[in-house]
Amino acid sequence: MTQQIEIEFKNNLTKTEYTNLLKNLNLSENDCYTQENHYYDTTDWKLKNKHSALRIRLFTSSAELTLKTPLGEDILETTDSLSLKEAQQFLNSKTIKTDGYVAKKLTELQIDLKNLRLFGSLTTKRCEKRIAQGLIVLDKSSYGTNNDYELEFEAASRSIGKVYFEQFLKKHSIEKRPTKNKIVRMMESI
Repeated sequence: MTQQIEIEFKNNLTKTEYTNLLKNLNLSENDCYTQENHYYDTTDWKLKNKHSALRIRLFTSSAELTLKTPLGEDILETTDSLSLKEAQQFLNSKTIKTDGYVAKKLTELQIDLKNLRLFGSLTTKRCEKRIAQGLIVLDKSSYGTNNDYELEFEAASRSIGKVYFEQFLKKHSIEKRPTKNKIVRMMESI
């Protein structure tokens, strides 16, 4: 189990901005990796109403179960590691791990694990570049018939991260846009 505070800044990108940033950061699509995100909530959207999100994420050789909950302006991520086999079994049965830290945190939030359902999925091609100020992430996400592009910047400090992110957008002539989380964009497309 890991718990970490996620301090993150986001901005939607056009396809052209995404392609230009890949080039400007000396990244190619070959530097990217693919991850599948499968989202859960109750039929009456208890997690959504608590501004929280629950997902199983599949990587090439591993998987994880993550619960994101608000923590002031930031997000607390509680994660249990899974094998690909375990994750696939949970996805096939549309259930989650019931004995981990995520399950414990869900119980604290008064979410009945039996009421969770798998309601949507998206696939993301992710490119990352670590710099002194934090982690730059370029995402191309696909869900249903939609594709979208997003810039994320993860920082250790909200104040330093905000200044750097705004300077980065300006340097690359990218308009600042209100950006919804991936889960929200995917849900709106259903």
